[in-house]
Amino acid sequence: MAYSCLLRGWLGSGMQTSESGHATHTGWRREHNEDSYLADPELGLWIVADGLGGEADGEVASAIVVAHVAERLHAGMPLAQALISSHAAVLEAVGEGRGKAGMASTAVGLHISGNVYQVAWIGDSRAYLWNGRQLVRLTRDHSFVQQLVDSGELRREEAARHPYRNILTRCLGSSDASCVIVDTVSGDFYRDDRILLCSDGLTGELADAEIETVFAAGLTVQGTVDRLIERALEHGGSDNVTVLVIAAPGDASRGMIAGPPGYGVRLQG
Repeated sequence: MAYSCLLRGWLGSGMQTSESGHATHTGWRREHNEDSYLADPELGLWIVADGLGGEADGEVASAIVVAHVAERLHAGMPLAQALISSHAAVLEAVGEGRGKAGMASTAVGLHISGNVYQVAWIGDSRAYLWNGRQLVRLTRDHSFVQQLVDSGELRREEAARHPYRNILTRCLGSSDASCVIVDTVSGDFYRDDRILLCSDGLTGELADAEIETVFAAGLTVQGTVDRLIERALEHGGSDNVTVLVIAAPGDASRGMIAGPPGYGVRLQG
């Protein structure tokens, strides 16, 4: 199940919105799609949520997260706080009979205000920045395997094939967590920059270097989305795959980014 909204053009203030491309695919081995996403340039919000639980209605959880975050952001709540708030929304839905106990979701969201972006995430859905020369991973997975990489017990290139790569250390909607922690990163969005949001159906099939090659081809934002999903399916398509690519606003200034921005605030709620 995928929820989307695509709005392009100019805001009433005269500020140009960001063009974006988006698509989702069930993959070759799944019976249904548990990913949900939203692309709303007018609100300055893009989000990918990857439902967890299989028979426990993961697609219901991911849809709740996307709808709740959009509603809260529209009401003025910051992105990270909206993600934290969606944890309770999933649990409340279970109590009301919408979905099943055990459903949960990862999420990665992007909010753009002027020429500044903020990314907030929980779980292993990812965000990357393409700065015209290289692809920079903005997020760090909340997973058991990532902890092994961080501790030096596992090399990064080994993580994608590790037997425990799907074990998460954080997610939204888990009844085992009374509160959740969301990480954020922010930076300036320069002209010709692109930000990629994706579920692990993409990164489970393609290494970062392969994703970078697609961005380097200079396709349109939608062309980049379509090519990435095509490549993920060619590599096996073992999971649902959702891809959003967001371009910097057309009136953004030119600039150079030497490397990844520093990680920002960690919020708990």
